[in-house]
Amino acid sequence: MMDSIKRQVDQAPDNPGVYLFKNKKGKYIYIGKAKNIKNRLKGHLQQLKLDPKERKIFEESSKIEWIITKSDYEAFVLENELIKQYKPKYNVRLKSGSGYPMLVITDEEYPTVLISRKYGEIKGEYFGPFLPARTVRAMKDLIHKLFKLRTCDPLPKRDIVCFDYHLGLCSAPCVGKISKKEYSLDVKSAKSFLSGNVKKVIYELYDRIQDYTTKMMFEKAAILRDQITAMENLVQKQEVLGLPYEEADIFYFSGKKVLLIVVRGFRIVGKNFLDFKEYGLSDSFVDDVLTEYYGKGNYIPDIIIVNKKIGDTDNLIKWLSGKKGKDIRISFEIIQEIRNFIDRNYNFTEMSELKRIFKDTFEFDMPHRIEGFDISTLQGEYTVGSCVVWEDGSMNKKEYRRYRVKTVKCVDDYGSLREVLYRRFKKYKELDQLPLVLIDGGKGQLTQGLIVKDALGLKNLRIFAIAKKEEILYTDDGRQINLYESQELLKLFTKIRDEAHRFAVSYNRKLREKEGLKEVLDQIKGIGKKRKEILYRTYKTVERISQASEEELVKLGIPRRVAQNIKEYLS
Repeated sequence: MMDSIKRQVDQAPDNPGVYLFKNKKGKYIYIGKAKNIKNRLKGHLQQLKLDPKERKIFEESSKIEWIITKSDYEAFVLENELIKQYKPKYNVRLKSGSGYPMLVITDEEYPTVLISRKYGEIKGEYFGPFLPARTVRAMKDLIHKLFKLRTCDPLPKRDIVCFDYHLGLCSAPCVGKISKKEYSLDVKSAKSFLSGNVKKVIYELYDRIQDYTTKMMFEKAAILRDQITAMENLVQKQEVLGLPYEEADIFYFSGKKVLLIVVRGFRIVGKNFLDFKEYGLSDSFVDDVLTEYYGKGNYIPDIIIVNKKIGDTDNLIKWLSGKKGKDIRISFEIIQEIRNFIDRNYNFTEMSELKRIFKDTFEFDMPHRIEGFDISTLQGEYTVGSCVVWEDGSMNKKEYRRYRVKTVKCVDDYGSLREVLYRRFKKYKELDQLPLVLIDGGKGQLTQGLIVKDALGLKNLRIFAIAKKEEILYTDDGRQINLYESQELLKLFTKIRDEAHRFAVSYNRKLREKEGLKEVLDQIKGIGKKRKEILYRTYKTVERISQASEEELVKLGIPRRVAQNIKEYLS
């Protein structure tokens, strides 16, 4: 098969175009572009012995096809369209099926705020993207709570206000509860809050407060005061301000990791590692990351900053400028403020040294993944286990898992640990590459891990345990290592151990609060399953329910007599 592929490479044309690797099933597994197709394919062949992913692609392929184009830019555009259409498994692809979410203040008489994952699909002013993606929903809710932009879409015609008005989430323009002038100020304030340019509106809000106070309209003045406080807090919490560009996306490449830092309004508004599926033939990795990211419909800022050289800068700029509708600039200079921010928050420069120390200390290569485990209980009640994940230099919170212990009904840390490890280790049987396991504890906890390892036949699994205070690391080959003698290893293992402990304790506390609240609510007449869930979702704790007024409970849909029962019981 390989000889056949090599013959096809010899037959390839010396023209610009796109080449496509196809497997036996007729599926495209890799698509690339080139100014000279034959030379590019010969370059891939030369990398076969050095790059296992290149070898994998050639071994899986039964045919190479190509499409000749008039220019290398036409090849650039065609490659992106074909990758989008066929989704080859070895091309760079973001795990997220669409772009990162943005908020849109709509372009309407009475605007609202909506979530969009594709720039331009909704008519309005865009803000974001929000990194990580889960923050966008919380920010949308905050905009409704602070600025009362309407929650209905489209704007309905009503005779009476809806429930969101009573909850303080909407100013009810649909029934004329707010003038167009007042609503416009709320919209302007929301935009300033989202952009970070609060100076544009904050003095106007102060003037409006004075006006409301003079007219004895204290409730409206209080709403504006909350908005001002939120804006002032936003400015105080910002770590990096006064950057020399109003909007920019910064891509920081370190090996296989890609950190995206989003700058809007002259400040950092988001940061996240981009998560990719399998990819290969990666000498154009930087170009592929940028085209994949912006091809998803993500907002294109005026400036894109990259810390690595791009193979095809001119075509990339031309393509991005065409999508943006105006010229964009690509820079390879990361200013000192951003470098300092990266150094404070990430350990990119320390990984090579850490790997060397790890290999010298333990005599095996440092794994890409370490999983940390801990158990949390309260006198045998609400016993839970945690699994946190460290990957390639940082904690990967998306991979965290928590376990409610089911088989142990008393105080038995060892039994609880064995259950959690057994449930987790069973999944290891499906993995080609095993993680290093780190257990919070000493020799006893290490022994429980080894028992589960032997029961599941995981011969190649390595297990360590770390004792608190003494910071002694117990290894599965019988060694005891004083981590105070190596600051790099001490930082690594205590970071994972402490995170496993925090995650376990937070889950234990959450269960206790939820169960404790439900037990209390069970004692109150008129509280059934549905009302119990409403109260828990809204308040979380008994203390917060006790602080809620009777009117507030009624607005939640609780009958007045039941609200009175709640207040009477909790008093």
